[in-house]
Amino acid sequence: MIPSRQRGFTVSNVPPCPAPVSVSAATITPQPPAASSPVSPATVPPQCPAESAPVPVRGSFTVPLITGGVFTESCPSGCTRDHALDARGAFLEDLYHQFGEPVSTTVPVFDAGDGTAPMPILAAHIQVDPYSSEARLRVPHVVLEPAPDDVMECLDPVELGAVIAQVRAHCDRLDGVLARLVAARAEYEGA
Repeated sequence: MIPSRQRGFTVSNVPPCPAPVSVSAATITPQPPAASSPVSPATVPPQCPAESAPVPVRGSFTVPLITGGVFTESCPSGCTRDHALDARGAFLEDLYHQFGEPVSTTVPVFDAGDGTAPMPILAAHIQVDPYSSEARLRVPHVVLEPAPDDVMECLDPVELGAVIAQVRAHCDRLDGVLARLVAARAEYEGA
């Protein structure tokens, strides 16, 4: 993962981050081992199904913490994330909320094994990680995937605006390539 500042733009006037979030012992409830299982829900790996009801997309849900106990989390207004995986067990700092549906577009890319296939580019979504140790993640931010397996995490409005400006400027350069291609083909076919 390459931080956004290493992607070719710099940022100034970034607003200060809020104070750190603290979680008191009162918000984490110890949970005894389930009678039907030799393992407590807090030690069940995240990939194992939880013995709980389906989690609503909005509202409150209970998370068995991998470090022990359970935690009840309330979704902020506008959260659209399905927290079903969190209900199976998670680290508190890994909980996040997503707002709205992700956006992306695709371009046809040639692959030697598969032929031409659509590749998603510029996928973006808004999220907040309220219990992260990083202050920048504790406020709403954008996660941008320029291409699959490439991620620009935690973009604030200034940083996202800079990326958008670079993409627009590049599209202008591509318009120049298109004009030169049309001229080159016309000259080639006329020769």
